[in-house]
Amino acid sequence: MNSTHPVFTIGHGSQSFPDLVPLLVAQHVATIVDVRSKPYSRFAPDFAKERLEGLAAMHGFGYRWLGEQLGGLDVDPQDRPGFDEALREVLLLAKDAPVVLLCAEAQPDWCHRATVLAPALERLGATVRHILPDGSVAPTQPHLDFGMEHRD
Repeated sequence: MNSTHPVFTIGHGSQSFPDLVPLLVAQHVATIVDVRSKPYSRFAPDFAKERLEGLAAMHGFGYRWLGEQLGGLDVDPQDRPGFDEALREVLLLAKDAPVVLLCAEAQPDWCHRATVLAPALERLGATVRHILPDGSVAPTQPHLDFGMEHRD
């Protein structure tokens, strides 16, 4: 199943939601797909699930939480029930307009967005691009181990 539009990924890091809006608008993102297992943050209150859903709507974005199926904590997401179905949902959303997978880790190389989700989506025919903290966009690269622990 090929998506018509790219699937982007982004990590909020310590930014506020308004900081991310121009980065998402620049890529014409229509829907934010939250892939955090635990959609809350002590350090970034804009990214508590309920608040984020409201902020997304206020700025014209759709919002879906798929962290139960696609989140990176505890268990390899590929071993979770619903993983494949959730990937198909992402691809269906991307047929209409670009989507972004949102997680907490600012750098994709240290996040399951790049190590698990992007390769799985690319195997299904998607084009995946990572929106970096400076607003630039990078293709998925083979995962390189820089001695960093998996941090999300």
